[in-house]
Amino acid sequence: MSKPFKTNNRWITFLSAACAFCMVCVFAATAVARTEVIDRIVAVVNDDVVTLSDLNDALAPYEARIRSMQYPLEKEMEVRFKLREDIINQLIEKRLTDQLVARKGIKIGEAEVDRAIERVKSSNQMTDDTLRKQLKAQGISYDAYRDEIRGQLLRNRLVSYEVKSKIVITDEDIQNYYEAHKKDLGDKPLEELKTYISDQLYQDAVGKKFTQWIAELKKEAHIKIIQ
Repeated sequence: MSKPFKTNNRWITFLSAACAFCMVCVFAATAVARTEVIDRIVAVVNDDVVTLSDLNDALAPYEARIRSMQYPLEKEMEVRFKLREDIINQLIEKRLTDQLVARKGIKIGEAEVDRAIERVKSSNQMTDDTLRKQLKAQGISYDAYRDEIRGQLLRNRLVSYEVKSKIVITDEDIQNYYEAHKKDLGDKPLEELKTYISDQLYQDAVGKKFTQWIAELKKEAHIKIIQ
C-alpha cells in the first residue's frame, strides 16, 4: 500500500542543517522547463503578489511524486487541490517574511553566502565544479543560486530574531517534562537526559511560537487569494 502524499507546510524546516541539500535540489527543480503560459496573479500579499508562474515553479518538485503514487483520477485531483492550497499558503508566508526582512533592514553579507554554499557542498560531498555543473544542467545561473541561498539565510535570521530569541527553557520545564515522561525515558537519571529534554522542549517551543508568529503576520496583512 502506498503511503499518503504529504507536503511540508512550513518553510521553517529549512532551518535544519539536514535540509542543506534541499538548497540545491528544490531550487533546481523549480527550473523545470514548461510550455509557455500567460502569467496571472493568484494571490495579493500587501503590496506584493504571487503569480501563476511562482506557483508552478513551487509545484514542480512534487509532480513526479504525485504521478508515482498512481492514484485513481478522483484521488489525484483531490491531492493536487490540497497541494496547490498548501503551496499558495507557503508562498504567502514567504512573501510576508521577505517583506518583514526588508522593513527591518536585515542584511546577509557575501561571506555568509559563501560559507552557506560551502556547507552545502561539504554535506553533500560536492566540489565547486560539481555544483556548478548541476546548476547549469538545470538551466540555473550560479548568481541566481546565490540569491536563493541569500533569501533562505535572511528568512532564517528573521526567525532567529522574532521567534528563537524569545524562547527560554527553564530547569522547572525540564523537571516537569522528566516527571511526566520518566517511564518513556527508560527511568534514566535526570542528569543524563537534561540536554536531550532541553532540546526537545526547545524544538517544540520553536514550532508553536513560529505558528503563532506567522498567524499574527497574516492577521495584520492584506491577503487576497485569487482562484
